[in-house]
Amino acid sequence: MSVTKTEPTGFLELNVDIPEEARAWQRRAREFAQDVVRPTGYALDQMSAEEAVAPGSPIFDFIATAHREGFTKLTGPTELGGLGLSRLEECLIFEEIATGDAGLGAVLFLAPFPYQYAYNLGSPELIEEFSKPYFSGERTDWFGCWAITEPAHGSDQLAAHTAELVVPGGQVRARLDGEEWVLDGQKSWWVSSGVIATHATLFCNIDSSGLDKGGVAIVPLDLPGISRGEPLDKHGLRALPQGQIIFDGVRLPKHYMIADPETYVDVLNATHALANVSTGLLAFGAGRAAYEGALKWTKERVQGGKVIYEHQAVRLRLFRMFQLLEAARAMTRSVYLYNYGRSDADEVGSIQHSCAAKVFTTEAAFEIADTAIQLCGGRGTRRDGVTFADGTSFRPEKLLRDAKSYKIADGENTMLALLGAAHL
Repeated sequence: MSVTKTEPTGFLELNVDIPEEARAWQRRAREFAQDVVRPTGYALDQMSAEEAVAPGSPIFDFIATAHREGFTKLTGPTELGGLGLSRLEECLIFEEIATGDAGLGAVLFLAPFPYQYAYNLGSPELIEEFSKPYFSGERTDWFGCWAITEPAHGSDQLAAHTAELVVPGGQVRARLDGEEWVLDGQKSWWVSSGVIATHATLFCNIDSSGLDKGGVAIVPLDLPGISRGEPLDKHGLRALPQGQIIFDGVRLPKHYMIADPETYVDVLNATHALANVSTGLLAFGAGRAAYEGALKWTKERVQGGKVIYEHQAVRLRLFRMFQLLEAARAMTRSVYLYNYGRSDADEVGSIQHSCAAKVFTTEAAFEIADTAIQLCGGRGTRRDGVTFADGTSFRPEKLLRDAKSYKIADGENTMLALLGAAHL
């Protein structure tokens, strides 16, 4: 009888049907997470918001390395140069990358956004202009962001199309002037990668009667009239640069608008079904890193004459962390594969399941990270964390901050629970 072996961290992969090619990508992503993602995330976390996006910041070397390794075009169209990996492979890869650093996982997840949207919804001209140079590797300096939230419209941007919430207006407006759209207004401080991205998938407002009367445009962020706000100095996810994008009479070719008020809600729903569960997947990484680090620490730290792993109270807390982690992994993976599968078939996934995955996983990751600090005692509150016998370090304080931020990212959790309930 063969025995199923676990990874060195104690992780047992429950899916026995994962193809070897996918497992190879999983291992490759784990090495990348350990060797590149985690140290870069630690370095950026210690920097000021301005230093983290200044020329010479390690984030730019990180993005360039990720481009070379293919982590920014995993499921991109093969006919344009994308790798065409399966959604399972993509999910496994981002589990590993987010375990290295949940903020940098978001940077890589958003990198192909504008070019993938141009491919999915744009004209042949737009694909030639944006998608092909990106996926072919011709423009390795390009990477994207998703500009949706605004100073007065955060979580309600995702819910404005429901019967329970009718909200007028929108702060970034687009008006048609001949063969060009004119953009005015500003996006919020929480546009992830907004201060460094080269292109944006912009969700804007066209008809002021409601947030649901919007448009989606592919926007090069070097156009005249576009400026950036100061990088956001924030509590957690400090490796993920965020900041405002401001539009002042920006003129955009007409074909750059890939959705109008007639199709906006369909695109919004399809995006939301994917975005929430993707956020849950990234938050899962913070929770997994906290659990694995705490487990290792409890098997080294001696208190009361023995390693604390031998104390029953410690074991109970570790098992609670383990339960939450495995439940979050199971929910997030299943919803991720279902919703992205529906998207690939030009259908909309389950919004209520996406909301549930995001809310449950982010709450679980936060509890796991909080417990990790408790298990590390006073050392767990140090910014430099604890040091293991092998010389490596564990920083639960950072992971707690990152996990807390994900309870708000891509919609505040209570709001998302109400939105999910509206779809039941």
